[in-house]
Amino acid sequence: MKNILDTIKLKPILMNRFYFLSVIVFLVSCSKDTTVNQQQDDPCKRIIEVQDYHPYDNPTYQTTALLTYDDQGRVKSVKGELQNESTYMYYSDRIEFNGKDIYGTDIRQVYYLDNMGRITRTQAYDYDFTYDANGYLISYKQPYGYNDQIHGFNEYHLRYENGNLIEVSTDDPNVSRKTVTLEYSVEENQDLIGYNSPLYLSEIIPDRNTFFLIKGGFFGKTSKNLLKSLDFHDGFPAGEIRYIYDDKGRITEMENGYRFNYQCP
Repeated sequence: MKNILDTIKLKPILMNRFYFLSVIVFLVSCSKDTTVNQQQDDPCKRIIEVQDYHPYDNPTYQTTALLTYDDQGRVKSVKGELQNESTYMYYSDRIEFNGKDIYGTDIRQVYYLDNMGRITRTQAYDYDFTYDANGYLISYKQPYGYNDQIHGFNEYHLRYENGNLIEVSTDDPNVSRKTVTLEYSVEENQDLIGYNSPLYLSEIIPDRNTFFLIKGGFFGKTSKNLLKSLDFHDGFPAGEIRYIYDDKGRITEMENGYRFNYQCP
């Protein structure tokens, strides 16, 4: 009888421990789900070299970026042309970028993150990057000025449909180019470390050193499908973007633009 009573007494204790452990597991699972930068990364899909097409004189492709990655698949370093080189250090509340441009000028920057690991501003400007409940970037403020003086910000809004960014617009009367529209193919998106990103090509994030962070989800969710074309509505619509694939289904070239070499042959 003593053994039975002991067993009965132990049940609430075991159940409480089980419940406590279950809560821990649940909280850990939730913390993983709410972090936008925890993405599955296939090392064989990591681009380690980018070649840029030079159409003049002797048309050829030349290396414009050599990349390395950390153990989480995030861009760790980039060696560009001439003296251009950069490194990225990742922390819970910020990303520290140290780099030089092609002339050796210091271009270091700090990107500050929200509690979901997304960039909201930099050390230089408060772009006020704003994200919706689904994790998409929906608005930001672009600084303007001259002689290294900021005189104000133009606010832009982003609109999505079926998981794709389809429009960037502003109501600011001082902006001549008020709308950019984007179209997509039925193919699943392959993020070419920023080079084909809607955020880069629509000039939301025009800086190359910054668009390397798009792949890690630091600007929220990326578009679901592969970008096909975009129109700035300035009388000069851009042509369709054409992609070339290898036998593994990886994009190896944006026609007459860039070539990509991967970590695995």
